[in-house]
Amino acid sequence: MKRVRGFTLIELLVVVAIIGLLLSILMPSLRRARDQAKQVKCQASLRQIGVAFEAYASNHRSWYPSWSAWHVWGFFGTEADGTNGDSEGPAWTERLKDDGSLPSIEIYTCPSFPTHLPITYFQTAYAAWGRHQRRSTLQSWVRHPSAFVMSGDCTNPFFYVPPFGNNPVEARDDADMDNASFPCLDWSNTIHREKNNVLFADGHVTAYSEFKKTEMTLDTQDRGVAWGELAEPEQPSATP
Repeated sequence: MKRVRGFTLIELLVVVAIIGLLLSILMPSLRRARDQAKQVKCQASLRQIGVAFEAYASNHRSWYPSWSAWHVWGFFGTEADGTNGDSEGPAWTERLKDDGSLPSIEIYTCPSFPTHLPITYFQTAYAAWGRHQRRSTLQSWVRHPSAFVMSGDCTNPFFYVPPFGNNPVEARDDADMDNASFPCLDWSNTIHREKNNVLFADGHVTAYSEFKKTEMTLDTQDRGVAWGELAEPEQPSATP
């Protein structure tokens, strides 16, 4: 009877080592591909938000949805409105939902953020408050749509409660994130391979690793204005 020869221990160890080497080569590529897919999905969501902003403005005399204070998603229109850390009234995200411009909450969440966060995008409010003391932006104010930042990844930990964020006061995550009082685009805390996605008023979305003065502005009038470079506005109150 012919004897069947099996693998020796050394041969098995060599095979295991080869498999381990192949995995070490492939895993970074697979991880990059997964991260890139999440970034592309995030950009698609931001484009949909941009379309929703324009649809909302067309239905509201060219005004984008207004923002106010700290709001908890789903509280508006219920008995919980104005309670348990929620400011009375709707968040800008809820205004888009109630208007029918963007009804799905899943659009507001970047897949690169923790899955328990309902909202991860902000609406720009810096120039509207700093120049006009208004809680909404009028389309005609925006002189440079291709450079004016409308929204993007909110990566400032202040806007989230622990463990993801570091807000020391609020008990629930904000559904009305805006940059009137604090910057939302935190370039030291990026989410997409050292970049944050940014939505502009003309509808295009681009990923950046830093604020580019030649391509971006937070001011409705002038190009290249970063957060904090306008005259310091009076801080908005908690009521609209």
